[in-house]
Amino acid sequence: MVLPKPNPTKSYWIEAAESPLRDYRSSETLPEETDVAIIGSGYAGVSTAYWLHKYTEHASTQPRVTILEARDVCGAATGRNGGQLRPHLYSRYPIWRDRFGAAGAMHLIRHEHAHLAAFKDLCDAEGITEEVCLKLGETFDAAMSDEAWSRLSHALDEMRKDHGDDHEIVKLCRKIEDQAEAEEVTQMKGALKAIVHPTGQIWPYKFIHALLRILLTTPTFTLHSHTPVTSVSDRDSAGYTTLSTPRGTLRAKTVIHATCRWASHLLPEFERLILPQLGAIAAIKAPEGLLKRTGAQHWDGMVNNYHVQLPPPYNVIIIGGARQLLSHYPEISILNDEDDKQAPGVPEFYKTWPAADIVGWPGPKIAELGFDVEKGGSWTGAHETSADGFPFVGALPNRSNQFINAGYTGHGMPRILLSSASLAPLVLDALGLQYSPPQLTDSYPALPQPFHATEHRITKLQDTDPEKVLADYRVQCEASARKPFCNIDRVKGVQSSPHL
Repeated sequence: MVLPKPNPTKSYWIEAAESPLRDYRSSETLPEETDVAIIGSGYAGVSTAYWLHKYTEHASTQPRVTILEARDVCGAATGRNGGQLRPHLYSRYPIWRDRFGAAGAMHLIRHEHAHLAAFKDLCDAEGITEEVCLKLGETFDAAMSDEAWSRLSHALDEMRKDHGDDHEIVKLCRKIEDQAEAEEVTQMKGALKAIVHPTGQIWPYKFIHALLRILLTTPTFTLHSHTPVTSVSDRDSAGYTTLSTPRGTLRAKTVIHATCRWASHLLPEFERLILPQLGAIAAIKAPEGLLKRTGAQHWDGMVNNYHVQLPPPYNVIIIGGARQLLSHYPEISILNDEDDKQAPGVPEFYKTWPAADIVGWPGPKIAELGFDVEKGGSWTGAHETSADGFPFVGALPNRSNQFINAGYTGHGMPRILLSSASLAPLVLDALGLQYSPPQLTDSYPALPQPFHATEHRITKLQDTDPEKVLADYRVQCEASARKPFCNIDRVKGVQSSPHL
């Protein structure tokens, strides 16, 4: 059985939020029956529950929905990520075009870009914009090497070539080719050039807990933390599936697996399709409003950092990546879900980042974390890598009335909200309930074809070899680790310390 580690590292997002729903249970005992059982209380599970509510709030019958969570509420990937609502507006275009054609690639981009408006519309409608720290603005990709610029600029050039300078998405992406301007805009020392485009940022944990608070005001919704599902039966003659937990059983008419890295725990056919990966993040104290944009630094196709600064009164910079260091230790990242352990040396490496890389950093050479390391200043989070790079969304083949919403490959923020909106009516159709699409979903793109959890796709990917995935990743890391930017003094200083 593959279940989340019972005592994960503490995350700033979770500790600073101080949510009363963290260990919430709607009742001492589980309900005997429900219409929809959702396994997982992260972004995928809760957003699906939210859309089920919105699709049926004006109908004569609303489904009974129960969320079961193995640990604390939203305590896995969504409570441990980088906080960026950052669509891939251009950088993946050549890869996606080669696989799905120019129109297919652009549909993937439109779907991600639509999340900016979707988050704004939802948060405004629910009155939670300020609470969840939603902010729309600009982000940048800073090229820290000629190699990085070649890749980034080529991607935008290819999109321009295929769709023209006047295309609505193309016009959103702006090149900065003057080094002085690149440093000024990105605030990153040594930035050679950059590409800027629209983005958003949010407190993901607070967002999910705000949605849960809304759902908990409805009489048909229940939430149970610390209730791992240990097995899911086949559908019985009465049309129910039985979910077993240490707290008893629950009979459900439909089941949604929103279990991220842990999908294969209950769905063995995904053992090779959704693989674990470990990210390492930190929160660094900084003056209010220091960074004007969210952004990412790129040295090559693997080595990067990404960051976002929170608004007052928090003001911390959330930073992730650390690939200059971690490229030397590939086993820390790939095929690893040990979010109960710190990534060795990473907190120390992050504390040297502001003085080394931020233009005009006013703080000490060794920055201070938002909390002590063991209290949420630095943490790890288990996310997943999908065998073909895309999530699995939809009805599960050969599993009657079971659905999946997982496999977002560490890039769920600009994908999950609208994917869940596409999943909700499929579940309601299976229940035979009447519904009407909420106004919030009127103008957004359909679920991209590569996301569909089809039998053909699942079968085709069964020959994925996790050991080959590890070997290929190791080769990429070793190639990057030999480059000068992965052997700077900051890296060597950590490598020579007791932490590694």
